[in-house]
Amino acid sequence: MACALAPTDAAAHAPIPGLMGFYVGMLHPLSTPPQLLALLALGLMLGQQFPRDFLVCWIVFAICCFAGMVLGQTVGMQGTEDAWLLAICAIAASLAALLPNGFVLPWLVLAGGCGLLVGIVSTPDPGHWRPTLITLAGSFVGANLALLFSTGGVGWLTEHFSQPWVRIGLRIIAAWIAAISFLMLALVVSGASDTKQISPSEDAQSMILERPLMRPVARAIQAGRLLCGRSLACGPRRDKLRGA
Repeated sequence: MACALAPTDAAAHAPIPGLMGFYVGMLHPLSTPPQLLALLALGLMLGQQFPRDFLVCWIVFAICCFAGMVLGQTVGMQGTEDAWLLAICAIAASLAALLPNGFVLPWLVLAGGCGLLVGIVSTPDPGHWRPTLITLAGSFVGANLALLFSTGGVGWLTEHFSQPWVRIGLRIIAAWIAAISFLMLALVVSGASDTKQISPSEDAQSMILERPLMRPVARAIQAGRLLCGRSLACGPRRDKLRGA
């Protein structure tokens, strides 16, 4: 008992050199919203019919994830990976909400595309080959575990709870993820298309008008301002007529 309670030095570092990079790599697929949403949407899409065709889709995801890591190390990121991940997320979540029975061909395409993009964005900063390899291995394991747990969790729910409200709830969650993905995709695309540097002296309305996706909102705001201005201008006239 005395030996067990004796004070010892705290281990502030990983027990194996370089293992901390593996932990960081495992958490990387869950560190950004596009990756997290894409893995959740893919899990909802595949989990509602789990384990049907899951093994094939998982193999395709793993192979494409490895290929994406190779591309990320050789070619590098192009800056459009988040938009493509959000597009895949929106499509997968829409299929999970509207067509829960699904088709194997779209599942394979979406799983492969998601794995490829997750592998590309998991590329660490340039450095020595050993920590880079350890971090990439952690990202590969983390992405595959995230897909496995999300798909298996949905499959466990549908298998152990046969009530209709369970599948309805899963489809509602998928619809919410699809809506969030579409909104984020619109913001990413509109932000990428806005290449003009706006000076600080320009007002917020001109900034909104330059974004094509926000023009209807800006026009509605402008119309509301015009209506408010007219109502304020007509107010004194009505008071004068009443006084007369």
